[in-house]
Order: sequence, then structure tokens, then C-alpha cells
Amino acid sequence: MKFAELAWGAFIFKYGYSYLYDYQALASDKDFLERLQRNPAIEDFERLRDFLVHYGVPWAPKDLAEQHYSVWPRLQQNIAILSKERLETCDFQRQDIREGIMNIFDVLLHQVWGGETVVSKVMHFFNVALFVMVDSFIIGRFGKYGPQGYIDFLHNMQKEAMELLFDFRQTGLPGRPEEYLSKALKYTGIRPLTKFIDDYNWIAISKRWPKKVPDWLLSLFHLD
Repeated sequence: MKFAELAWGAFIFKYGYSYLYDYQALASDKDFLERLQRNPAIEDFERLRDFLVHYGVPWAPKDLAEQHYSVWPRLQQNIAILSKERLETCDFQRQDIREGIMNIFDVLLHQVWGGETVVSKVMHFFNVALFVMVDSFIIGRFGKYGPQGYIDFLHNMQKEAMELLFDFRQTGLPGRPEEYLSKALKYTGIRPLTKFIDDYNWIAISKRWPKKVPDWLLSLFHLD
């Protein structure tokens, strides 16, 4: 993935789908994210349920927060193992990494209401630097299903992340791509790279926007 493509997806997502802003409030709340990794309260999972309801899962059951809260102790050890990992540097061949991801995915998939889309959205908040969200269209595009499929998908996204990080450095722009785009698009706080990648996937795959980056956008982001 080229940085210009990521910027195109980010621009369309921000200005074409403004009703999906609920995400940024959670992703910018460091205390909330830390509690989810260490010692969440039921209220934290209520916030997650509210997010899901406004982010494509309006039919989420009223007791979904209780369901997540009840299984969290079974996930705690693996969440701790994965808490410092980042998408671009994670070694998906390491056994503890693979087992941790697969265990979390499997428990959420089979012990809590919802399918793979909901699982990926919840896992994302356990570590916003590592986990990328999916939906049914994105899953279908990559043909990755279940716990092993999700690891394979993350590995694919890691390759995309490494390519765009290299391309971003070639532009000579300062900082990291997520920092640059967050500032350029006036987001509150830094939007994670994993979410910018998800924004692009959603625009290009789920919504089928043309992938060609218009010249005026290249100029706007100083990429011409």
C-alpha cells in the first residue's frame, strides 16, 4: 500500500462518513485502553457496546457488556502478552503470539454474542496498535476465516503497513503516517495506523470507492 492510497482512504472516511466519529473518543482515551488490558470495569464494556451499536452493529444484545466482562479473566493472560506488540513489528511466527491471538479470537467468537466482525472490533481495543478490524466484505476479499485466518489477515496487513511506512519515509514528510494524517485531518488525538488501514479497507473494499488517488488530494497532502 502506498501512503497516497492510505491518505485517500482516510480523507474519504473522514469527510464522507462523519457519522462514524464515535471511534476516536475511545481510541484517544488512554485510561480506558489501559483498563481494558489490565482491569476493566463493566462500564468499560458498556462503552464498547455503545460503540458497536453506533458503528455497524445496532442489533447488539443489551447484555453484551456482561458477556465480555464475564470472559475477560480467560483472556487476561494473553492480552498481557500481546499488550506491547505493534502491527508493523509483531512476530506472527512466535508460538506465544499465535496462541494468544487465536485464544482471544476463539473465546470471543464462541463464548460471546457476535461473529468475526464483532470479535475484531473488540480485539482492536485490547491493543489498538496491533489488531485491525474487519467486516464481512473484507473477510471475503482476503478469504481469511476463524482464528488462524485472522492471524493470516494480520500478517497481510503487516506487509501493507511495512510498504506504506517505507513509502511514507520516501516522501520526506515528518513523523509517522498516522501522526501526519491525524494532524492533517484534524482528528482529536492520534488515530492508530491500524485504524487508518481499516478505514482504507472499508472504503476500497466494503464501499468500493475507486482506488485511483485524485491529483488534488496529492497536492493537499504535499505528495505531488
